[in-house]
Amino acid sequence: MIARDAVLEKEFNEVVTTSEELRHIVGNPSDIASGKVVNALDRHCRDFIKRSPFMLISSADADGNMDISPKGDPPGFVRILDDSTVAIPDRKGNRRADTFSNVLENPQVGLFFVVPGYRETLRIRGRALLVRDLDLRQSMEMKGVVPDLALVVNIDEVFFHCAKCVIRSGLWDFQEWASVDGMGTLADALIDQVGLEEDVQVVHAQLEDSYDKNLY
Repeated sequence: MIARDAVLEKEFNEVVTTSEELRHIVGNPSDIASGKVVNALDRHCRDFIKRSPFMLISSADADGNMDISPKGDPPGFVRILDDSTVAIPDRKGNRRADTFSNVLENPQVGLFFVVPGYRETLRIRGRALLVRDLDLRQSMEMKGVVPDLALVVNIDEVFFHCAKCVIRSGLWDFQEWASVDGMGTLADALIDQVGLEEDVQVVHAQLEDSYDKNLY
């Protein structure tokens, strides 16, 4: 078991430390909540993945250091290879390769799928491989560009999340969204965080040029 943050614990008076304490507080899941977990994709899961244009991948290195990375493309970009296997294309990004580096040390990953306008979400837990099989990568070609890598995930469990968090957040209701007026841009953040000396407008233009020319 990975150790908790001892310094952080000292800042609070009541810290839950055992499974027994946790269950006393939150109770036990219903039979439906427990029974909805399956170990392969059925028609409902397949349909959801085929309609999803956006997902998150969680991973951790050998020491348990966590990462979560977004992936997005037109609906259906995640390939369903069979009832127990999905494949995710790698598109151009920042070359940090956090997820891929983690998978080389620890294959356990979590996938989280959303469909815009749909209140429920889909979760997958499984084990991942980095693959370069040409036929698979060619099947994921987009705008004439074949990805260099694909992340293939063997599914251990999959289940739908109920809509409560989406309803509470007003995620798909634009009238509930916080205003972005006055919010800093990524260019502002990069200048402060990286210590860039360029003018904010220059950095912003560079980012927009990258978005325009280097999506694939």
